[in-house]
Amino acid sequence: MTPTNDGDAGQIRKAKAVPPFESRRGRFDRVKVAETALCGMGVFATAPVKKGRAVGRVLGERKPEGFRSDYCVEFDGGALEPFAPYRFLNHSCDPNCEFIEWQIDDQSLPQEEGSERKPICELWVHALRDIQIGEELTVDYGWDWRAAIPCKCGSPNCRGWICKPEDIELCKARYAEEESNIVPRSEPPQ
Repeated sequence: MTPTNDGDAGQIRKAKAVPPFESRRGRFDRVKVAETALCGMGVFATAPVKKGRAVGRVLGERKPEGFRSDYCVEFDGGALEPFAPYRFLNHSCDPNCEFIEWQIDDQSLPQEEGSERKPICELWVHALRDIQIGEELTVDYGWDWRAAIPCKCGSPNCRGWICKPEDIELCKARYAEEESNIVPRSEPPQ
């Protein structure tokens, strides 16, 4: 089943269905962490992945809403600090993967009387297109413009900033304002 975008998930699509089966674990996480040409470590495919297929489940430490680090992603009303290998997924303005937050309504779990059943959430990486062996896996992090940093992805479609595509003009304006506030020194510091 293909998940649908619920409209307010940012760069993480949300799905209500059955996620990829954990019992077929051998078919997932066929990746390795290795050095990249542009930005430190990255995640690379060790087997081909077809468009729309799951690459693997992102496991990590849940953090409270508002938590920030170089690696965390917004997830299930808070943040997730991913463990390796997906901790090293790099950004691209032309990504070959995306995050999908699967919501699972597990009827087998006990429920307190009078309380609403909260779905279990899992974060997965899925292929946006066919991926070849040895290809680096990338996602569009689509950060809020206030947290954006310059992008070095090298894609022909590079926005120049790691931000939501619709926020690119806000990023450029912020950077121009910061540049105009720099006062040159007339003499070197002592």
